Amino acid sequence: MSEGNVCERTEIAMRIVRRLCSRFIVAISICALFGLVARFAVAAEPPSASMPISFWCGPPEPFITLDQYRQIAAAGFTVVMPPCDGEMTVARNHKILDTARAAGLKAIIQDARMPLSISGNPTALTNLRAIVKEYKHHPALMGYFVTDEPGAEAFGGLAEVSAELKRLDPDRIAYINLLPSYATSDLNATPSQLQTDSYDRYLGLFIQKVKPDVLSWDFYHFMKNGDRPGFLGNLYAAQRAVGGLQPPIPFWQIVLSVEHGPYRALTEAELRFEAMQTLVFGGSGLVYFTYWQPNDPSFKWSNSIRNRDGTPGPLYQPVKNVNAEVKTLAKYLFGAKLISTFQSGTVPADGRPNDGFVPIRVVGAGDMSVGFFRGSGGYAYALATNRDYKIPISPALSLNVGKRDVEVLDIRTNKWKKTGTVDAEGRTVVKTDLEPGGAALIRWL
Repeated sequence: MSEGNVCERTEIAMRIVRRLCSRFIVAISICALFGLVARFAVAAEPPSASMPISFWCGPPEPFITLDQYRQIAAAGFTVVMPPCDGEMTVARNHKILDTARAAGLKAIIQDARMPLSISGNPTALTNLRAIVKEYKHHPALMGYFVTDEPGAEAFGGLAEVSAELKRLDPDRIAYINLLPSYATSDLNATPSQLQTDSYDRYLGLFIQKVKPDVLSWDFYHFMKNGDRPGFLGNLYAAQRAVGGLQPPIPFWQIVLSVEHGPYRALTEAELRFEAMQTLVFGGSGLVYFTYWQPNDPSFKWSNSIRNRDGTPGPLYQPVKNVNAEVKTLAKYLFGAKLISTFQSGTVPADGRPNDGFVPIRVVGAGDMSVGFFRGSGGYAYALATNRDYKIPISPALSLNVGKRDVEVLDIRTNKWKKTGTVDAEGRTVVKTDLEPGGAALIRWL
């Protein structure tokens, strides 16, 4: 989240971004399936029965009300983030937690006393203990927001804070959001934002030093002058960073919703693209920037999910539609193990073609990302997603599954039905009809 440089950051935007957080759990392993060994596997072990879906910039006062929070839940969100406007107070945090609980939601809190290191800070331990004591026993609490977009030089201090929060409250996350891959490195800026010579090194140092509960970053893809490159590459970088780690580390992505600065007004299809690409790469949580339209004079904000007067914004219904699809898919993919992700059609520079390690081939035209998962009950899943957010496509998946029955999910009704025909090679061919940015989920035992 940045303006004016590669990450387009301003001081006001930094204050907005530092307010919020979310949670989910993903695990990593190397596995063999149908005799085919994948390069990596991402296995999610859900902390709850549903996938966290959240946002940055929750309702500010006087809109921290049960009615507003019920409308958040009605739009398919499951986690409430703090407001971007107003003073961070203990009383407001308790109001957020209480209202979230009443609406059946979880919440992340941000406390102004949160330190960024312990060494050399004589009040750090006292403040951390006070923060945890204040909120630890609230049933709606999901975690503690620590900081946003630190450079690598801050990782040592953040490791101290994260370790102490885990010791004091092992059931909640210490949340730190990282820079995107388009942040400047040592190789192209002095000083750099990453404070390393590469993005892979940045992620690796973070995991090595901080040992985080979650690997999180933001990537804003849709610019007014075109699409920012590297969206898929950032997801692949996260897969490389967490691949093979034990214990496993989950990852998720913060995506754009609100129009501001150099970022354009989004369509429902573009929102769907962001959500489905996050899922196909194994993401177990989805967060939008933002929900409430920020009151920040640095930018002209518009086309939001929620207007500043508390009424639904232009994106409220589109996000509600997308979230409903995400929640249906998450019934099967949240907690499933990602084996591999690949691209078909015109493979972008940051994409990866099918390497033959999965029993899936794409037949027909269309730019797709395909994810291969192993879920509960012995099911294997193929998530086929349309990377084109402007036109529908109708490719087919050719599956090497022997005589197994194959089913396709009706995402809008959550109903499975048998599908596919067997070709001359003995492969099951499943035709798909993917709306712009949309997805289809197929499974077999």
